[in-house]
Amino acid sequence: MKLFLATFLLMLMSTSQIFSQNSLQGIWEGGITVPGGQLKIIFKIDKTSDGYSGTLDIPQQGAIGLNLDPISQTGDSVSLTFSVGQITGLFTGNFDSYTQISGNYSQGGPSTPFSVKRTSETTQEPEKPANETDLIIQNGNIKIGGTLTMPNGEIKAPLLIMSSGSGAQDRNSEIFGFKIFSIISQYLAERGIPSFRYDDRGVGSSTGNFGNTTIDDLASDVEAVIQYFLNSETNNFQTFAVLGHSQGGIVAGKVAAENEGVHQLILMGSTAPSLSEILRYQVEFAYSASTIDQSLVEKEIDAREELMRAITYGNDIESAKESYIHAYTDVLNNLPEAQKNSITNITSTVNTQTEQLIQIYSAPQTKSLLFYVPTNDLEKITAPTLVLFGGKDTQVTIAQNQDKIRDALVKSGTDFQFKVFDNANHLFQNAETGLANEYPFLDKKFVEGFLDHIAEWMLSN
Repeated sequence: MKLFLATFLLMLMSTSQIFSQNSLQGIWEGGITVPGGQLKIIFKIDKTSDGYSGTLDIPQQGAIGLNLDPISQTGDSVSLTFSVGQITGLFTGNFDSYTQISGNYSQGGPSTPFSVKRTSETTQEPEKPANETDLIIQNGNIKIGGTLTMPNGEIKAPLLIMSSGSGAQDRNSEIFGFKIFSIISQYLAERGIPSFRYDDRGVGSSTGNFGNTTIDDLASDVEAVIQYFLNSETNNFQTFAVLGHSQGGIVAGKVAAENEGVHQLILMGSTAPSLSEILRYQVEFAYSASTIDQSLVEKEIDAREELMRAITYGNDIESAKESYIHAYTDVLNNLPEAQKNSITNITSTVNTQTEQLIQIYSAPQTKSLLFYVPTNDLEKITAPTLVLFGGKDTQVTIAQNQDKIRDALVKSGTDFQFKVFDNANHLFQNAETGLANEYPFLDKKFVEGFLDHIAEWMLSN
């Protein structure tokens, strides 16, 4: 999944971004050293009439599309500011060359060296787009902006509606220049398959606040799209398919379980456990490179989950907060001396981390997903289902998800098919390690056979 901010690295969230021509415009990737290793940072910056606008991605933590504001450039000197909650980070640096910027990151305290490099972009996008129409679809007082992609010839399959993963994303589900949904749409149109992709709430042409949406809100947006096309005089469809990538698979599964108009379901790197279980796995993975006593790590993770549960169900949050403070203090006190000495004030750091976690877990969308079990919906599916996994996916792993999804679909009694692309990462690109820090450097295209498999399955079901 485009992952949530899940680890103790959260306290060192960095902000840097930069773009080119000794203009900041472009996509840049860099890293900052934090306890446990390197925290990768991606910046996407666009030129505007007033200067620059841009976003920050922290792929290891699942933070995608966070706003940078303000962004300024004077000569070869640049400054970028990032805020989330009570955290404000500042990146200041200079162009070393056309392809690199170096400087320092600070977060109200000592600064840390930081650098970013311009990334390459090899794309799979066609030069001549298919027949596309931009639409605005109403869902109550929310406007959903999206693109309908139509075949130039005969329509051979249901209208495919695509739901993106975690984090506020545009209709193309663009990650580090890889326009996932746009590429899928264009390819399917060539095979006679129509599709609709849309901006998440608060992104592009869609209104609302993505961070305040719950799983029910996300599903209602897909339902509104279905109702629009059922009743449209100019773009009428009566049968639908739903594709969900990563967290979008949770939304797609919920809609397919509740709407008989969904005739096909495609789960693309989709999750089976609740978010709380996924976060446990991610935090354990983040700690795996450290030398901290494992019993202390487990106590910290258990205390996190106690805090999640208290916030979700409103049970004695103060007690859970105190438990987490004690557990995280023990972790920091047992860091290697070099890392421990780099922390100016452990008490202050622990309190900041605790408040950040409370803020994250209290966000409506996160709160609605923490203990939501997607397989409960899959047990009710009647539509044929295609389940796609990347063999090198380190975010939604086969080991953690495949058997649970299979068991749920068996229980549902529907027809289903699993397909694993051995060399694919979470975005279904050809990958070396599958880690998220590879994303900026990979070709912007899917592994061989991926698009064709989706098309063939849709045309035969």
